[in-house]
Amino acid sequence: MKKTWLVMAVLTMALGATACSSNNSGTATTTAESTEAATEATESAEETEAEEDVEEESMTGVVTAINGDILTVLSDDDDSEKDYDLSKAEVVREFPFAEGDLVEITFPYETTEDPVPAIYVEVLESVIALSSDPTATGTVTAADDATLTLELEDGESYTVNIANAYIVATDGITTDKEATVTYIGDLDDEAMAVKVVMEDSYDTEAAERNAFVGKVVQSEENNIVLESANEDFYTFVSDDLDFTEYSAGDTVRIFYIGTITDKEIEAEEIEKK
Repeated sequence: MKKTWLVMAVLTMALGATACSSNNSGTATTTAESTEAATEATESAEETEAEEDVEEESMTGVVTAINGDILTVLSDDDDSEKDYDLSKAEVVREFPFAEGDLVEITFPYETTEDPVPAIYVEVLESVIALSSDPTATGTVTAADDATLTLELEDGESYTVNIANAYIVATDGITTDKEATVTYIGDLDDEAMAVKVVMEDSYDTEAAERNAFVGKVVQSEENNIVLESANEDFYTFVSDDLDFTEYSAGDTVRIFYIGTITDKEIEAEEIEKK
């Protein structure tokens, strides 16, 4: 009997020790987790405070080279050229970067890092924008041989003249379908469309090209003048094309590079309509 009570007492002590060990382990784990969380919160707060305390300066210059996230910029202030790392910067631009872009770059004050870590980059003047005509995308609500009415996402509707436009569409201009219109002039005053691309042709090679349809006014070996429906004149030039085979009064389509508003537009192909 004494042996039985002795065994039971030993078992009771063993179970009590196990329970204490389990409770101590849980307490230790909880304490460790709390300490780790507190440490992370402190480090995060310190990083945020450090970021807020960074002094900044900015410069304006022209992009001279592009290598991934690295922009090489020639400063307008002192004609110095530096590399700027844009990998962590906030970038404001409408078109991809191009050599010749005028940019403003904000970076840490008196940093000695090379390349300089940019904080904020804004394109003030885009080379691509300057060599492109504006576009508007919306739903075609009405169209005939001379005009097209486009309703934009904001609900505003505009009518553009398409008499001289290059039309890119598998099924022609279709109402209730989306289209992107390249134009010149003011949308509020019946701008002139130079290209209309319907949504069924967005991903085609033809949609990437620019063209103008007009009536020949005069032509010489390396230049030709076309008249639009609103009696404006456009001069196209080329060292590779011979325009003498086209006579006054002919209607032609000229594929060109750049913008239709250039004083002399670089032609790359011409065909009679």
